[in-house]
Order: sequence, then structure tokens, then C-alpha cells
Amino acid sequence: MIRKAMLMMLFFFLLFLYCRADFLYTVDGKVYEGKMVDFKYNTIYFNVYRFGTFYRSQRFPLAHVWKIEFNKPRSEGNQLLYETTQDYNKFRRGKKNKRIIVPGKTNWLDCGIDLRIGQEILFEVQGSILINPDTRVYADGEMEPRLNQAKQMPSQPTGALIAKIGIHGKPFYIGDDKAPFQIGEKGRLFIGINDFDFSDNSGEFTVTIYY
Repeated sequence: MIRKAMLMMLFFFLLFLYCRADFLYTVDGKVYEGKMVDFKYNTIYFNVYRFGTFYRSQRFPLAHVWKIEFNKPRSEGNQLLYETTQDYNKFRRGKKNKRIIVPGKTNWLDCGIDLRIGQEILFEVQGSILINPDTRVYADGEMEPRLNQAKQMPSQPTGALIAKIGIHGKPFYIGDDKAPFQIGEKGRLFIGINDFDFSDNSGEFTVTIYY
């Protein structure tokens, strides 16, 4: 009887957590339980839950999202950010790490790290660069992104930190995102600056990669 009562209590506790979550629906019919944590550059950043607790951070291009059902936030709203930060700190422990200096004039820089499919990596970025003599930016790039087909990522902010897997890999945005990235292909990691004219750039980012 005691065991049955404990199982019932656990069930209702998980159900309580489940009801507090948001639900993200994609255009291909999938449903994700969790919490939306950010929206920028036409991408939704969503903490996916499993059994009512944080499982992983995932990015959804806006074009792939049908709708999001929001539930009432926790009364202690700052706890979500605290818990997420704690999860990221746990991720760092036990991981190999490498610190790299990325000058503002960098197109692509070989990090010397070979990655495997499914591996998770995390970037920690410090510093700032000048993308012209009058404009200083941080890892997320300029405040108002301007489309320019000459950039590695035309629709993403100029000056933002970006990465790719392999010399001919498709670039992806890093910016100031502190969540882990899950690697979808095998190869060497490259990082760079999303820009079209590097001649007037200066400064540098210090990037610590946990892998």
C-alpha cells in the first residue's frame, strides 16, 4: 500500500509539472513539451522537457513551427533561468575544453577539433570586435540584422560568431547562445565571423569550446 501511494504521489507530481509546460507544435505534426526561452533571427529557442524536467535545448526555425500553446509561468520565474544555468554547468563538468582566440578579421578558423555525429558541444564567448571603425559588436553581432548575400550567413547579423563542420559544411549561428549544440554530421570544427568585408575589422573574441 505504501509503495502504491508513493507511485500515485509521483504520478500526480509529474502531471503537475506537465501541465505547467508550454507545447510547441511543428508543421510536420510533432509536439514538444517544455518552455520557450528566446526568439531571435526567425528562430525559436525551446527547452525540451522529458518526464517534466529539462532534457535538452532545441532550436526551431520559425517556418517549421505551426503554433505554441503557452501556460502560466512559474510564480518564481527566475528559477527557470537558474535551473537552465545549472544544467549548462553540469554539461561542462567532465568535458574536454579548448580556448581559442578569434580575431575580428577571421573568415574561418580551424579549431583543431574533430566531432562525431550526435556529439554535443557548448560555446562560451567573451570579448567584442569592431566591424567598422564606428560599430562595436559582441558575439551576437549587430543589433539590426541586414540581409547581405556576400556574408557566410546572409540573413544573420554582421559580426556574429558562427561555425561549420568541415571546410564545405553549412554554417550555423553561435552568437551568444549558451545552450549546447548537437552535431548532425562528422568532421572538423571551424568558427568564424559573419561578415562580408574583413578589412576594417579589429578586436577579438575569446571562445571556450566544451566538447
